[in-house]
Amino acid sequence: MGIAAMRHRFAEKADRFVDSRFMSARTFQLICAFCGIPCSLLFLLGFVAADFLAPVKPWWGAEQTAHHYQVHKTGVRAGAALIGLSAVFYMPFCTAISAQMRRIPNLHHSARQLQLSAASAGLWTFMLPGIILATTSYRPWRDVNITQSLNDFFWICTLMPWPTFMVQSWVLAYAILVDRRAKPLFPKEVAIYNLIIPCLWTPAIGIHCTKHGAVAYNGGLTFWCLGVTFCTQLFVESVFLMRAIYYQPEGGEQLVDMFPTHNEKDLEANGKDLEAHGPSDPDSEPSSTGALHQQA
Repeated sequence: MGIAAMRHRFAEKADRFVDSRFMSARTFQLICAFCGIPCSLLFLLGFVAADFLAPVKPWWGAEQTAHHYQVHKTGVRAGAALIGLSAVFYMPFCTAISAQMRRIPNLHHSARQLQLSAASAGLWTFMLPGIILATTSYRPWRDVNITQSLNDFFWICTLMPWPTFMVQSWVLAYAILVDRRAKPLFPKEVAIYNLIIPCLWTPAIGIHCTKHGAVAYNGGLTFWCLGVTFCTQLFVESVFLMRAIYYQPEGGEQLVDMFPTHNEKDLEANGKDLEAHGPSDPDSEPSSTGALHQQA
């Protein structure tokens, strides 16, 4: 068999695979939405592998902190890899949120841009702690004071960047609340959830001010409350994203009015008026809003 024939057969098989349901826009988006679950699990498993449940104590001396990294060298290295790997799944998960926000009528494009911008910044909450933890475990028998400084750097970089995730959550909540259709894309309870949960993360802004109590980086507010609610949020939003994608029309995102100039009731009223009386000028071009609504 010649090379040309082999290339032709390969091209035919590739075309058949691309046309299959496994390569459809819906399947791709479902995979992206599902990525929130492995992201949450890998992030959690990274702490389990490094024996950070419960965390290293902030009041430990340099020798005791360094001893943890020396004894758990292999687990810390595995944990660094798992935490860094969780970032791979965070990117498509946030892209799925942005794509579904596009289906909400009267949602200005700046809301989706803000959500993606916050997601891009939040990505480093997964990458940077993994890199710091890998650096700390690379030479665990170095000067113990350096190890302790890297340990502090790891915990502060992991828990303190919550504002980027607050922005993401509140933008999504805003998008859900402005969706006033009879069958909204997401239940209003998801908006309430995204408004309340980030408020529980705010104590972590002061983890650099104390080594004891609920606000220290091993405390009930800054580690346990933040960690549990954050991982749970990724899981919950993945489920509702997959639900929204499963029931969306074939052919990708449903186009809607992108600019907040009309609400859905106005668009429906205009459509009924056109059906009853027809356009005022037969030669006039349809408005961009009406064209988008017809595509929706």
